[in-house]
Amino acid sequence: MRDFRGDTIYFVVVDRFHDGNPANDQGKDRRDFDPTRTDFYKYWGGDLRGVLQKLDYVQKLGASAIWLTPVFEQIDQVLELGGAGMTAYHGYWTKDFKRLDPHLVDRPEDVRVMSRSDTVFDELLAEMHRRGMRLVLDIVCNHSNPHVPGASCELWDDGVLLCRFDQDRGDWFHHVGEVRDWNDLSNVQVSDLCGLADFNEESFAYRAYIKGAMKQWLSKGVDAFRVDTVKHMPIWFWQEFTGDMAVHKPDTFMFGEWFQGGCYDPASIEFANKSGMSILDFAWRNAVVSVLAHRSPVGFPEIEAVVRRDHQFRDATDLVTFVDNHDLPRFLSISDDPARFRLALLLTMVARGVPCIYYGGEQLLHVDVNGGNDPYNRPMMASFEETPLMVDLAALAALRKRSPAVQRAGMRTRWIDADRWVFSRPYRGSAIVVAVNRSDVASGCDVEHLELEDGVHEDVLGGGSLSVRDGRAHLELPPRSIAVYEQTRPLPTGTAVVELQVHGFRTAYGERVFVSGDAPELGAWDLEKAVSMDWIDETTWATTVAFDASAGREIHYKFVVRRERGFQRETGPGHHRHLPSEGSATFRDLWRT
Repeated sequence: MRDFRGDTIYFVVVDRFHDGNPANDQGKDRRDFDPTRTDFYKYWGGDLRGVLQKLDYVQKLGASAIWLTPVFEQIDQVLELGGAGMTAYHGYWTKDFKRLDPHLVDRPEDVRVMSRSDTVFDELLAEMHRRGMRLVLDIVCNHSNPHVPGASCELWDDGVLLCRFDQDRGDWFHHVGEVRDWNDLSNVQVSDLCGLADFNEESFAYRAYIKGAMKQWLSKGVDAFRVDTVKHMPIWFWQEFTGDMAVHKPDTFMFGEWFQGGCYDPASIEFANKSGMSILDFAWRNAVVSVLAHRSPVGFPEIEAVVRRDHQFRDATDLVTFVDNHDLPRFLSISDDPARFRLALLLTMVARGVPCIYYGGEQLLHVDVNGGNDPYNRPMMASFEETPLMVDLAALAALRKRSPAVQRAGMRTRWIDADRWVFSRPYRGSAIVVAVNRSDVASGCDVEHLELEDGVHEDVLGGGSLSVRDGRAHLELPPRSIAVYEQTRPLPTGTAVVELQVHGFRTAYGERVFVSGDAPELGAWDLEKAVSMDWIDETTWATTVAFDASAGREIHYKFVVRRERGFQRETGPGHHRHLPSEGSATFRDLWRT
């Protein structure tokens, strides 16, 4: 799976970003477009050409990947739902997973994206890749389009009708009605969501169709999938799906939307550990919003409590973190406090996980009608001017790119109370120290056990310097501030560079984990030459090793713990891996007993 931990994702609701081609604004149902951009349930004109035209802007704020809402062909009609005339502007009412939506393309023939290589989507992909950017495509496997009064769900295969919900002779859909009990996953996974026809994953024909379609998008050059509504389908389906995608394109990064999932939801933890993809970290978002928007009296220990549960995940550094998204009110609709919103975004940029910025956040974009709930959390992008927040985001995005500590390390608290939090993130000689103060008053604190070398370190964000001696320092924290101090050392280089992780063994204070194996780079089973590993969380350790002599061959290795009385080895048979002949890889293993 491709490593996204050095990336910063920018999430775009395509229809609400930029209108690059006004000629495609109106669909077949002329009522679906609102040129005044006041009806939040109608199309407003954003398209793929608009995204292409604003790549300079996205890069200026530091983002190296763009997550697009679904671009598949949608039903093109206005449906009266809940007292409002609604359209598929958001992209989640798909009728044909192998075509582009006409509202998003330059020419009618562009919709045939699978039979052409000159569409606006191809142009966008090529330009993003030329710039070293990655495209994350939002996909939906759980449902198709609505079967409600005025619409009968149809599914098409590149223009050929496959099935209809009300004439479902091939059992493509479930037919049990809306979700009745949100606490019962067995009911959630077979029921309709908001009138959308729920696919029957037991149908071989359906599985062949949806997997075949997504493989075609990967063959087009898509780099990653954000997968919608994953809690609505059983884990066996996702294991089959991710396995097939990995065989088709092994470096595909995937993360799922398990709504309100995270470290407090055991079912979402199981999904993240066993499905073959990561998840969006709602627990991180909820804690950050609670502490910085709602100003909870618990304060930063509420966020730290999320981090202390990282050991529940096979790899928490792959979780996709965020503050705002398209389903929840924006931070600034909850609390119109730009200073603390800045803290929320910048803290997310330097925490573990892959950060995702929701479009317009860098412009302080928000509409507070109905508390900023959907659809008012999806306003039109209002400005593309550089802002001070963009400058800060770009500085931290550049730090993510160059710092192994930001990409791979865990988070170690060095000082914490309700209003202040100081933590460090060390990895293989690199480290960062982050200090946050949410209070309206300045305060200082003395910290120790910092992994920065002795000397003066400058704030990456342009604030004051930090003087460190023997791991100790005094920090002065201005009101509503964040500071980031960096020490970056290059990772080992060689023919094949591999990150080795072990998860599932809880060490005691003072214990260290090493990796020993038959390769000379791992000490050739000599424990005195074993490679030391870095603590990531309570049960996870990692290291990065350069292999030259062993590149391209099979290696055998075990993890060992150094204790006062000697080494404790894994009691299982050890691990066998085939090293790449060149390039990089990550091996994630469970401690074997």
